[in-house]
Amino acid sequence: MNLPMEVLLVAGVYALYLQDSALLLHYDEVVLTHGRRWTASVGGPLEFRGRRLHLPDPWTPTRAIFRASWLGEPTGGRRTQRPHFLAALRAVHPGCRALWALMLVGLPLLLWAFPHPLALLALAVSIYAVTLGLAIQVWRYRRAFELSGRDALSMGFELLCCPPHAINVVRRLSLRRGLGEDAMHVVRRSLDDDDAREACRQIRERLSYAFDFHGERPDLVAARQRLEEQA
Repeated sequence: MNLPMEVLLVAGVYALYLQDSALLLHYDEVVLTHGRRWTASVGGPLEFRGRRLHLPDPWTPTRAIFRASWLGEPTGGRRTQRPHFLAALRAVHPGCRALWALMLVGLPLLLWAFPHPLALLALAVSIYAVTLGLAIQVWRYRRAFELSGRDALSMGFELLCCPPHAINVVRRLSLRRGLGEDAMHVVRRSLDDDDAREACRQIRERLSYAFDFHGERPDLVAARQRLEEQA
């Protein structure tokens, strides 16, 4: 069955966006999401070679996500710099939301209701104008994002090459920076009590899997002790 080109175009945009935001988590990794409150996840039920698929909420592209390991020793890391980093991310929120609306809502609506070449050209110009604005913001706030000039230029070029990936600019920046802390430390300090207990339960499941696969490794034993203290 031959699908219309419009359907393939929209499907391709959605696929690129979701593919770029998806993460494959190792057994010792947790994804921590910063929105109105912190949340944590060790991934969904889908697993590939011991790594779990985590797909961030596609409706909230402006939420920062960080991946951290619960195997490392707790450290203060760069915690004091994190509020400054999160505040700087607000500079790219408007462009991120605009690009999400243009590509994931505006494009399919336009192709369905008014697929005129001039309208499509105007949409394409708008998409690249917003993407260029995002690249400029990444360059302007490169020090707050802890990027070198070369890294900022490289990221800006990548965004312009693939606008569907540019929707994930907040996620790209936060994943690149990382937390610099042990995941259990962040879970204990940043999550609500109920969310922290759920995160510990998920970590406990992954820890059990790790013991079955790796045996009584010293770092796993130490992680179990820290998890028991957390409980």
